Amino acid sequence: MGKYNRFLTMLSTEFQRYLMENEKLGEKIPVNAMVVFQVDGEDDFNRWHKDTSLRNREKDQPMILIRVKRWREHSCIEELHLAEVGEKLEPLSGVPGSA
Repeated sequence: MGKYNRFLTMLSTEFQRYLMENEKLGEKIPVNAMVVFQVDGEDDFNRWHKDTSLRNREKDQPMILIRVKRWREHSCIEELHLAEVGEKLEPLSGVPGSA
């Protein structure tokens, strides 16, 4: 995976987290919108992402520009465990909101 693809993956993940914390903003984003990130101080990435997005945009697809001005220095995740999951993810027992 290229340098810009890794950076885009990180931005997409952080943007999703931001939307979960700021639901009202998420409501303003049209369904099926092409999201284009522009990051202050990252001119080469900005050019690459804009050009790549425009090439892959569907006809009449709404497009939104997300200008990232600054972000935290590190993830707020302190510790985690990764486990491979089979075809079906079983609900967690004893966890509020689980079936």
